[in-house]
Amino acid sequence: MGLLDGRHRDQSRVRMAMSAARRSRDSFASTSFLDIIACGFGAIVLLVLLSKDDPEPSVHDASAATEQLNSLVEARAKHDEAMSRIREIREEIAKQEFRIEVSSEVIEQAGDDLGDIDREIGEHRSRVAALKESVDKAGRTKPPAPAPEIENVGGIPVDRKYIIFVVDTSGSMQLIWPRVLEQVDSLMDVHPRMEGFQVMNDSGIHLISAYARKWIPDSPSRRASILRAMQGWIEMSGSDPVPGIKVALRFYSRYRKDLSIYVLGDEFSGNSYDAALDEIAELNTDPLTKEIQARIHGIGFYNPLSPVNDRYSILMREVARLNGGAFVAVAE
Repeated sequence: MGLLDGRHRDQSRVRMAMSAARRSRDSFASTSFLDIIACGFGAIVLLVLLSKDDPEPSVHDASAATEQLNSLVEARAKHDEAMSRIREIREEIAKQEFRIEVSSEVIEQAGDDLGDIDREIGEHRSRVAALKESVDKAGRTKPPAPAPEIENVGGIPVDRKYIIFVVDTSGSMQLIWPRVLEQVDSLMDVHPRMEGFQVMNDSGIHLISAYARKWIPDSPSRRASILRAMQGWIEMSGSDPVPGIKVALRFYSRYRKDLSIYVLGDEFSGNSYDAALDEIAELNTDPLTKEIQARIHGIGFYNPLSPVNDRYSILMREVARLNGGAFVAVAE
């Protein structure tokens, strides 16, 4: 009995130990499975969080965007400043080109004046040589050569090769413009042969700017085209022929001895007759021989709308008398 009881107790202990071991294994197995599940779920959540795009910009991204915007604004400002500088440079280039053009004209005029001076020096030397020869041949006298016959048409000498028309283009003259064009046409007809001609207004502005300081070649077609151009010629002026006469004498100075100037107008708005006559005489007198060079004629139009009609005739009669020309009044 004792042996059986002992064996029974041993079996009971074995069963109890096996039961405890089984519970321990079951508990261990359950705990490990939950941990694995939890870790796996956590890993998945972590992957989702790491792979998810953040819709909100970070502070670093905002700072970078602000910096780029500032760079763009600064670049735009530099671009605008560069464009402004380019415009200034272009304007300066245009001004310099204009100055060059003006300087070229001054140089050209100076060259023309220098040529006139050289010509005058040559003429002076020729006169000196002629005087010396006449002194050497003292005692032998010759009858003076007859003066060349001057062709006249209606009392106006028409012996010159170059013709300039100085036409008053003021408002009062525009009212009688058809009569003015008829008179210009008639004056061209009495000069059947011209080397060249020119048309400007009383302020010295040329009808054809491309021919300024040049001669318009004479031909029937050129005369007709100039008359057509004058039909629509509207150029404001001061009703003072003196500036136009001075421009004609200066710009075409080398041709003065072969030049006739026809001044067409109805008014004189200048202040002084004497000052006008002195200015014209200074330009039109040979400094060596003191002879008058260009012929200056006056064509006066009767205009009932001109309040100072007599002042023009007073001036131009004296200008024509002192400069080898004639004054003609055109009736209504």
